[in-house]
Amino acid sequence: MSTEGAIGLANTTVLMLEDDPTMRAAVRSMFRASGCQEVLQTANGHEALQWVGWHAPDLILCDCQMPQMDGMTFLRALRKLPKGAETAVLMLTANQDADDAWEARRLKVAGWLVKPVSPQNVVAQVAATLGRLPPRVPENVLEQLTASYEQKLPGEVAALLDLASGAQPSAAAFPARLAELHARLHILKGQAGTLGYELLGQVAGKLHDMLAQALRFPDAAEAERVELMRLLRVGLAGMKLVADRRLRGAGGAAGARMLQQVEEFTLALQARLSGPGGASAA
Repeated sequence: MSTEGAIGLANTTVLMLEDDPTMRAAVRSMFRASGCQEVLQTANGHEALQWVGWHAPDLILCDCQMPQMDGMTFLRALRKLPKGAETAVLMLTANQDADDAWEARRLKVAGWLVKPVSPQNVVAQVAATLGRLPPRVPENVLEQLTASYEQKLPGEVAALLDLASGAQPSAAAFPARLAELHARLHILKGQAGTLGYELLGQVAGKLHDMLAQALRFPDAAEAERVELMRLLRVGLAGMKLVADRRLRGAGGAAGARMLQQVEEFTLALQARLSGPGGASAA
């Protein structure tokens, strides 16, 4: 039911497949502000496939990394359904894997939105995909959700610091601890950036990407593991400062210095992992 040239998303049904409840709440607020009242939500890909047959959504907004069924598996299954073969799909994800993006293109995905996202960008992409003119979304559409989010944010970052502090580089469980930190930073970088904590989201993203590289080398030398934990603690300490002081936005000159410090630490560690005798050479 999209109408060429119509303004807004009224009379539109959107199905959102996303395992993070905070991101679901944020995107639902974006859609409601744009006039879309029919927003179906689930964290379960199997359930989403059933709903496609029952509700025939105009568009599906889909995450990539989810525990029960990842987004690419869902997309392949969707295209095999009679009612899903031509359904418009936008991927909304923190995943920047080029292979996944290429596969999504082959499966006729209309767009690939990388978290964090702005309400204006999400609504504009959805409207364009459906042949609508994008409505104006109020700048403060996420303000209430952001105010609630920032109350719990210091505790979440503190929990990450505790998790990192308990990771012993010499322990057999070290890779599993890194995987848990990686998964939690994956969620946090999307949430924080979308809800106005740009600096915190950027630092979380750099730590997340460094962990992704480190996880490819589970047999890294202990010296490299120690350096990785130093990077994590430096980055997480900076994130805690931002969260405790409720510093929204990019953080100005101090924020730029924090990002530079993390970036320098990250580049040095990447060089160790990929250099002669490093983990990648093992």
